[in-house]
Amino acid sequence: MKHAILVASMLAAPLLAPLLLAGTAAAQAPLAAPDSQPAAYTFAVDLDARGQVTGIAPDGAMPEAARKELESRIGEWAFTPAEANGQPATTRTYLRVTTSGSRGPDGMMKVLSATTGPGVASLANPAYPTTELRRGEGGIVVLQLAVDANGRVTGVDFYGDRQRASRSLANAAKVAAQDWRFKPETVNGTPIASTVVLPVCFMATHPTMSTCSWQGPDAKNFNRMDIVAVNPAARVETGVGQFASN
Repeated sequence: MKHAILVASMLAAPLLAPLLLAGTAAAQAPLAAPDSQPAAYTFAVDLDARGQVTGIAPDGAMPEAARKELESRIGEWAFTPAEANGQPATTRTYLRVTTSGSRGPDGMMKVLSATTGPGVASLANPAYPTTELRRGEGGIVVLQLAVDANGRVTGVDFYGDRQRASRSLANAAKVAAQDWRFKPETVNGTPIASTVVLPVCFMATHPTMSTCSWQGPDAKNFNRMDIVAVNPAARVETGVGQFASN
C-alpha cells in the first residue's frame, strides 16, 4: 500500500485517506505513544534574558507520561536567548523534540533531536500527482519557507540544490505549503518572522526512521519528523550533544 509522509508527519496514512490532519491539535499530535514508535512532541517554552526556562507547556496533545518526562528534562537544559537592540531579551520559542520510541540504559526516552523555532498551526494536504500515484513513485522534497510575524507563509522555495523527487511531486509540495500556518516565536513579547526548512515525503512503502532523512542547515542530518528554523530566536545549548548516544 502506498503511503505519504508529510512535513514531519504522524504515522503514514494511505494515499486515498487524509495525508495529514489539519488543525493545531492534529498537526502537533505525536507520531505514537512512547516506547512503541518514533514520535515528535512540541512544547511552548518561555525563556528569560539569561536563557533560563521560566515556563513550559505542551503545544498539542501528547501522552501524559511523555509530557512529564520531557518537561522535567527540558527544564534542565540551557538555551541561548534572543537579543533585541543588542541586549538579551525574553523569548517564547517552540521546542520540537523527536524520540526514537525506545529507552536507554538509564530508563529515559531516547531523544534524537531538539529544534527551536515557530510552532505549527495548520498544514494543508499536498495532492499526490496522479501519474506518480499510479506508478507507485515517491520522493522527498525539502522546502524552505519564509514565515511572517503573523505566522503566514510569504515565500516557498526548494532547500538545497538536489531534490529527490519528480518535478510534479516537488510542485505539489510547493503549492500546498502556501496555505500552511505557523505560530511565530516572540522576542520581548513581539512576534517575529522566521525561515523554516522541512521535508515533504511521498513514499510507496511504510516508513522507518531512516525514511526521508535529509541534510539541513550547518550540514546537520535530520529525520523525517524534524522541522528546522534557519535562525531561531533561541537555541538549545545543552542536552543536544547527548542525543546521539542516549
